[in-house]
Amino acid sequence: MILLKRIGKINVIPEPILESRNFDGQVQVAVDQLNGVVEQVKIATIELEETSTSSKNSTNTLLSHSEKTVDYTIQVSKKMETIETSAIQISNSFQEILSKAQSSQNDLDISWKSLQDLQKKFEELSQSHNQLLEQMNHLVKFSENIHAIVHTIGSISQKTKILALNAAIEAARAGEHGRGFSVVANEVGELANQTSLAVEETRENINLIQEEIQLNSQMVEKETKEVQEGTAELGNVLSYLESFKDKLGAITSMVSDSTFAVDEQTENVKEIANLLDQITQLSIENKDFVIKVSHDMDKQHQNIHQMLSISNSLSATSSELQGVVHHEITGTSVVDPAAIEKMKQNLKPILHSVQIQSMHALEHQTILDEVLATYTDLEAIWTNRIDGTFVYSNPKAGLVNAKARPWFIQALAGHIYVSEVYISALTKKACITLSFPIYTHEGQIVGILGADLTID
Repeated sequence: MILLKRIGKINVIPEPILESRNFDGQVQVAVDQLNGVVEQVKIATIELEETSTSSKNSTNTLLSHSEKTVDYTIQVSKKMETIETSAIQISNSFQEILSKAQSSQNDLDISWKSLQDLQKKFEELSQSHNQLLEQMNHLVKFSENIHAIVHTIGSISQKTKILALNAAIEAARAGEHGRGFSVVANEVGELANQTSLAVEETRENINLIQEEIQLNSQMVEKETKEVQEGTAELGNVLSYLESFKDKLGAITSMVSDSTFAVDEQTENVKEIANLLDQITQLSIENKDFVIKVSHDMDKQHQNIHQMLSISNSLSATSSELQGVVHHEITGTSVVDPAAIEKMKQNLKPILHSVQIQSMHALEHQTILDEVLATYTDLEAIWTNRIDGTFVYSNPKAGLVNAKARPWFIQALAGHIYVSEVYISALTKKACITLSFPIYTHEGQIVGILGADLTID
């Protein structure tokens, strides 16, 4: 037990004084509990104020972003309207191109068929020229045969003329008896002359016919060659047209696909434009909501300031009341420093424990429960993290967070703290609080060790 040096030697304490001390102790406990509640309210209010300030800043940022979003959305919506108009124009242009491509395809098919028919006519004409040329060659041969026959007839006519002349000579020799024969000989000679003239005339006509046939043959050969060349050129044209037809077909197909894609894209652009209109409307509504939230946050901020002011007033009143009661309790006694120093030395080795430095709740529970069982002067023992929350406490702590308590503040600053005598909220008895900083091997504070010492 920690012994107290009493001021004055009083063997018997009167009953009214004992009752007064008990009442003061109860008031001190109540005040201490009230002070703890006020501290928690103050901490919560400060955190709420920080959260409110952060929320206000975030709301202002969100409002700024919402305004920019509305502006950007409106700009994008206008751009989409322009894109939609352009898409419709492109769609119409593609429709017109597709129509003209299909019309050109039809015209090309008609021209292709006409050229194929013309090629057939050229082929038929070429065959006719070949047949005509062959017939003319036959005529040339026939005229040559006729020329040979005429030549034979001419030869016979010459011989007949000679025979007629000889017959006339013989008839003249015969005198009166050869007169009739002379007439026949003259007639035969006359016929021979006529035959010679006819043969000569026929020969000239045959020569003219052969010349005409030769000229016609040359013309037919020339025309046949030209027809063949025309047929070849027409074949080349048809080949080019066939290639062009294939390419035009491919272009028409691509234009058709592009037209379908453009139409689909136009519909998508229209849908996007509609969605952007809805987004714009929602952005405007969100902006209005953000403005409303900002106004509500301003009101909340004002309420928090009022709560903080009330909390400060309560804290000041509680501190004054606690000071009055504390003065009544501690005014007649002081604690033996040697006993406190001894307890400090007993608790210091715990601070160097690896388990304590680990700040793990289960390991702290094992060590602190053992210490509490070893030292009967200890009323309570606990550890805190540097944010004020409890790692472990035996008995269970009545606070959620201790960062506003003097013993926590002093220990977190690196000092060993010894409180004045006060009435414990747990045992309703007089006690003092010791607190120590918990260091790592690197010299960094990672937590707080606290203990309450009972005073009888």
